[in-house]
Amino acid sequence: MKRISILLFATLLAISCSAPEKEVDEKTEMPNGEEERAPVPQISIDIPDHQFEFTSLRINEHIDDIDLVAFKHFGEFYTDDFSIYSLDRLDFLAESYYIDDINLYFIDNLLVKIQAFLREDRSSEFLSKYGKATISINNYRNKKLLESENVLQRVNGKLRINQNLDYYTLRWNRSDLDIEYIVNKQADSTASKVTRLLDDQNHRFKLTFKTKDFDNQLAWVKWEAYKESKGLTTPGD
Repeated sequence: MKRISILLFATLLAISCSAPEKEVDEKTEMPNGEEERAPVPQISIDIPDHQFEFTSLRINEHIDDIDLVAFKHFGEFYTDDFSIYSLDRLDFLAESYYIDDINLYFIDNLLVKIQAFLREDRSSEFLSKYGKATISINNYRNKKLLESENVLQRVNGKLRINQNLDYYTLRWNRSDLDIEYIVNKQADSTASKVTRLLDDQNHRFKLTFKTKDFDNQLAWVKWEAYKESKGLTTPGD
């Protein structure tokens, strides 16, 4: 009996002295031994599937020969013969880095006027590209400024438009078309797209190409619209 007691005591002592089983931290244990990885960000970019250049537009070109994929028909004014298209997809425009908007004016389906609104002043570039121009000062403050300063100033050996002028118009009178560039740096020179289409004078940098007889053509369109509104048209018209 004494021998049995000794064996039982030895067994219990061996069990109590054995090393405790290590607990597993479920929070840090990863399945299959894989480490946790940060999610890869997904970036989605729409790449334009079409592109056109502003320089591809030509005065007096027929509407059927012009790439108008990036434009939408803004509307017809006075008569069906006078139509305006406005740029709808700026990302299609190759020169979108400096051109903000474009309007195209058609009379009898011919492109008679191109109007581009720019993001920055490019007077020096246009003077170099189109040559000698006439300048018109558009407000009293600028006219007073020119009593003591010159229109042109030499900067790094090159003649530039006086940077203190903030409202003026440059014009190039060419044999095939007229070019006009209006610079308006005044504080209140912002405008909505609608007022731009209506040729409001609230703009910043506006470049315009138009046919030599554009004003006469537009006057004729307005006259035809007036006659129609007054019932003065005849079947032969």
